[in-house]
Amino acid sequence: MSIRVLVVEDDEDFQWLLRLSLQLEHDTTVVGVAGDGGTGVDLALREQPDVVVMDLMKTRINGFEATRRMKQIRPAVKVVVVTAFPVDNAICQQMYRSGVDALLDKRDVATALVPMIRSVAQS
Repeated sequence: MSIRVLVVEDDEDFQWLLRLSLQLEHDTTVVGVAGDGGTGVDLALREQPDVVVMDLMKTRINGFEATRRMKQIRPAVKVVVVTAFPVDNAICQQMYRSGVDALLDKRDVATALVPMIRSVAQS
């Protein structure tokens, strides 16, 4: 069974990279791509992904708020946050409060994203 993945990322080049790397895998299906948190929430409700790959973008609704909204409506959805920002204690606390399931540095996406998606999808 394929893992249904929604990508929420504001950088179009990185969006393309995420989509391509996931489409190359036999066990992941990209069910949607959103450029901002609000659209991501709408797509998550419509497409019912198993996992959301979420950037901490700042347009319209940030990644924490989008995650919180998704989890309120669909608690079973798993959210993997990808970020290029340094993660400090305050960000970790926000992640915990919003319901983020995993965190990944954008520099590690090429090697760690798919294994992380598989891991959170099974938990």
